[in-house]
Amino acid sequence: MTWLMLLRRNAPGVVVLLAALTLAGVLGATRLPGGLYPEVTFPRIVVAATLNGASAQTLRLSVTGPVEEALSTVIGVRQVRSRTIRAAAEISLWFDSNTDMERALGLVNARLAEVQNALPPDTTLYAERLTPSSFPIQTLAVTGTADPARLREFALRTLRPGLAGLAGVGRVDVVGGDVRELSITVDAQRLEQAKLDLPTLATQVGSALMLEPAGRVDVHYQQALVVVRGPVDSPDQLAALVVGGTPEAPVRLGDVARIQEGHADRLSLTYANGRPAVLVNVGRRPGADAVTLAREIQAELERVRAGLPPGIQVELSYDQAGLIARSVAHVRDEVILGGLLTLAVVGLFLRSWRAMTAAAVVLPATLAMTFGALWLAGGTLNLMSLGGLAVAIGLVVDDAVVVVEAVYRRVAAGTERWAATAEALREIAWPVTNSTLTTVVVFAPLSLLPGVSGQFFSALAFTLCAAVLFSWVLAVTLTPLLCGWLLVAPGGHHAPAPVIPGFMLAQWRARPGVLVAGVALLTVLLAVLGRGVGTGFLPELDEGAFVVDYFTPTGTSVAEADRLGRALEAVVAEIPEVMGTSRRLGAELGPPAATESSRGDLTVSLSPQRTRHGPDIIEATRTRAEAALPGVRLEFVELLQDVLSDLEGAPDPVEVKLLGQDVQVLRDFAPRVAEQLQDIPGLADLFDGVTGCIPEAHLDVDLVQAGRLGFTTRDVSAQVRTALLGDVVGTLPREGRQVAVRVRLRDADRLDPQVLQHLRLRTASGGMVPLTQVARVRQECQAAELLSDNLRPLVAVTGRLAGRDLGGVTADVEARLATLKKPAGVEVRLGGQRESQRESFQALVLVLVLATLGVFLVLTFHFRGVVLPLLILGAVPVALAAGVACLRITGTPLNVSSLMGCILLVGLVVKNGILLLDRAEEGRAGGLAAAEAVSHATAVRLRPILMTTLATLLGLVPLALGLGEGGELQRPLAITVLGGLSLSTLTVLVGLPAAYVLVRRHEASVKS
Repeated sequence: MTWLMLLRRNAPGVVVLLAALTLAGVLGATRLPGGLYPEVTFPRIVVAATLNGASAQTLRLSVTGPVEEALSTVIGVRQVRSRTIRAAAEISLWFDSNTDMERALGLVNARLAEVQNALPPDTTLYAERLTPSSFPIQTLAVTGTADPARLREFALRTLRPGLAGLAGVGRVDVVGGDVRELSITVDAQRLEQAKLDLPTLATQVGSALMLEPAGRVDVHYQQALVVVRGPVDSPDQLAALVVGGTPEAPVRLGDVARIQEGHADRLSLTYANGRPAVLVNVGRRPGADAVTLAREIQAELERVRAGLPPGIQVELSYDQAGLIARSVAHVRDEVILGGLLTLAVVGLFLRSWRAMTAAAVVLPATLAMTFGALWLAGGTLNLMSLGGLAVAIGLVVDDAVVVVEAVYRRVAAGTERWAATAEALREIAWPVTNSTLTTVVVFAPLSLLPGVSGQFFSALAFTLCAAVLFSWVLAVTLTPLLCGWLLVAPGGHHAPAPVIPGFMLAQWRARPGVLVAGVALLTVLLAVLGRGVGTGFLPELDEGAFVVDYFTPTGTSVAEADRLGRALEAVVAEIPEVMGTSRRLGAELGPPAATESSRGDLTVSLSPQRTRHGPDIIEATRTRAEAALPGVRLEFVELLQDVLSDLEGAPDPVEVKLLGQDVQVLRDFAPRVAEQLQDIPGLADLFDGVTGCIPEAHLDVDLVQAGRLGFTTRDVSAQVRTALLGDVVGTLPREGRQVAVRVRLRDADRLDPQVLQHLRLRTASGGMVPLTQVARVRQECQAAELLSDNLRPLVAVTGRLAGRDLGGVTADVEARLATLKKPAGVEVRLGGQRESQRESFQALVLVLVLATLGVFLVLTFHFRGVVLPLLILGAVPVALAAGVACLRITGTPLNVSSLMGCILLVGLVVKNGILLLDRAEEGRAGGLAAAEAVSHATAVRLRPILMTTLATLLGLVPLALGLGEGGELQRPLAITVLGGLSLSTLTVLVGLPAAYVLVRRHEASVKS
């Protein structure tokens, strides 16, 4: 029983089964979560450490170093890098790509618990595994006329709980505003008159606020908890608290201090559209649908806005979900346009609506089934998975087109349609199956691709392979049935089958070697043309938003850094495409990071209706901003690229790492390195890595003099710290929550530049002495930032790209560094995105080799030999050379996306070769000479080869144009395939028959 007979006998069941699978796919598509990128796992954990008041050098020695050493031995850690600033440190751990990151986080936390006891008592440690949900998909700005403390309270108590309860929310972070405190500001003169000192006063206030369980007692058969509490449980009672004096003349707290609502010292500030704001960052949990979550957030905002207190407003500051919706819509439109162009090719060649219908049905059914497979595999609708569908549009109908064309050709010749279908299946089923299998085989080694790029393009490959396999299933089941039911012999005018001119047959007979040599020469010329192609990592994506990181001079006060930030906001607001901004000072977007109070970033959202591309707007903004803020270092980067770089831990595309044991030698050498790189074309935002120093006032305690007065160094430190920073001595309930109570000097005294010269300490005997009597004030300038890489001191010279590819810039950087004489003991390495690019390129080349070997294996089974597979694979070099040359001509860099196009080319070139030589071998088996056999095969296969090739090419045209947001990711792939497949098809049709004739003639001569 033939395959067609089996299909006809079970036609109702086959149709119902395929319809059920299609409907199930449609249902799965409605449940697929949406996102911008695939769910990516980053093998990186960040540990944040803080120690209030510690200098960078002190923190490096007492905290960062011991923590680094402890964590470097955690199983799976391959790199440790740290950054230490005043009072904070950030330690990044990179793990092997196959590490279970949940288990790794547990191991890191266990090791931190072990090392905690060896650290200074006030040290805090926090470890976080980095995921895409560490960064927000939406940022809400709480603004208005209310004071910053009320804005923060509203964000924490009203807005955050409602958002955290939404199903798809992963985290909600509140940044900015004033942290509410009850301030007890002490008058130093009155305190001295009362014969009190600040630590004693703080201790007495803390005792009065104490609330502590002390035990349990049984009373009347009930167990009662015994709680010891101080006499104060409200702010009104604090002023009457007795803190000194005598029973006859008590000194109350209100006599020496003022009690008022206040806030903690401002070390960070946040703004939205130039106005003070509290920013609420909302991140989605893994697997959640970003677009649905955005709608739920909007609904929650509408509910909150209905009951907003006076003076408070809530607005949307940044919306990645809108970008996701627009990008997905653009890719969807490209899929639809590609599908229509593909069907137009079928109609143009066959000129039969029946034949076009038989081929067209495969397209929507395949798309629906692919969505279903994506849902079952736990995937998401993102730019990469939808891009895989867009790439596969032309391939989806290939098998159906070949089947329909083979049947139509026989029906047009007068064969009964069911008989024609049976004959066509016998002829075409095996080559169609193996040609489809080659497309799948080329993507099988993608599991070897490491890092973010591997996870990105694995999503594209899965979708593409699923679509191709489903299209093959439909082509050998539904398409033959449709051909038997629909096709009829054309009447009157119909498209004749293409024929091969006698000229080509004569060339194959007389000069096959010349044709093969011509193809080889063309390959060489194309390779020469493509030699200068630029290289990059991931394609640049114009996502409609960018970030300006600004670094004011080291040691700049918060007020001055804020003034410069406002000037930057004013410059950006003048750009016509800017729709909104949000600014942070002393804080950063995303996971915990060590951030100086003189550093900030500005997130800029652009209008979707803009006419200029994002990179052009960035360049215009850079020019204006650098002119307006000459003393401020600025770095410009598109937002999502910044997020991905931060997640990977390579925030700068170009990084020259200077490693050695002597930090000062590295800091002295770094400016020379930066000067050497300064005029490299395309290298922007160059920074020599030397952050400068932060002024510090060191109090060197005179132990002899202090001892005479009854002081220890700890006593001096306690009185100075309480005076300047203050002590949090307890909490009081205020409006339903606990508010910290802080004791310190009043601002007029503690913020006086001469406070250390005026500050007086109380001795154990009750006398008062100036601080300068027991300690010498010495001014120092300590390093603002200390870096290390795998426990070695590091200074990093960094830069970004502007209008040039990564490979070209890094090549120039390497050339300049080769001429630079480095000091003894200094090692120079090139890091940044180049390392990720190199790893991905090496893995992709391995994938390409393995894909070629896999295709060769399939071909050897198909042709039962190695000669014809080698001939077919001979068309691959010209395809790759043509693809790279096309990249060079269009100015597109060779990156991970275009290398994926090279891999896809291997499968596409082989498909045409299989169709051609399979038919030629059939002719030779029928007794034809090699030239006549290949000529007949070309005449028969020309139309299906042209149809499938044009369908694939036209399906890729919308992607190659890169129109709309999100279209840039697949553009390099599409350009590579368009250039490579176009020329390789001509090679297959001209050079492959000539090579076939040469080989068969040689075999015949050897046998004779």
